[in-house]
Amino acid sequence: MRVAVWLAILALALGGVLLHNETLTAAIAPLALAYLLIVSPRMLRVALAAIVVVEAAAWWIGGARLMLDLLPAAIAAFVGWLFARSLIAPRRPLIARAIAAIDGPARLDEVAVARYARRLTVLWAAFQALLATFGLLCVLHDHGAIAVPMPSARAYDLILPLAVAMLFFGEFLLRPRLLPQVPRHTLVGFLRELASVWPELIEK
Repeated sequence: MRVAVWLAILALALGGVLLHNETLTAAIAPLALAYLLIVSPRMLRVALAAIVVVEAAAWWIGGARLMLDLLPAAIAAFVGWLFARSLIAPRRPLIARAIAAIDGPARLDEVAVARYARRLTVLWAAFQALLATFGLLCVLHDHGAIAVPMPSARAYDLILPLAVAMLFFGEFLLRPRLLPQVPRHTLVGFLRELASVWPELIEK
């Protein structure tokens, strides 16, 4: 079922690009968000519902173009929220959960590892919040709401994943120096492990 839904979303995306049909492309947002609302854990549905409201308001105010322009910034805000909420007691920081799931919970008994995990979670939360704010400013500039020079919203669509990749892979490469006591992983192995535990991490 999940594969079928995501294949339908991919088909809409490709169809919109190939046919230069903005309306077809815009159908991706409500379909993907509606599906995520259905399959996501209850505690995540409020945040996803907030994105749905924002996207619906954007469509009402500015049509499909504004809705699509705002979506990447909304996603960045949602990811930042996932990291930020994990910093509130009694929850465990998201990076700490990942370390425990991949390398074993005993790793977090080491003060340096627990401190690193919390600081990296804070960094990810702040970084995503900055990216979301930057994306919102790009959209406002595109639609004439602010006069400050900013990249276009479409340029932001490329800036966002590149910025996230730079932080993710940069931290991965630096981790042996910053946290030499944890086990080494190959990049492919680490990505495979992270993908397998990620749904469980964000449900807590």
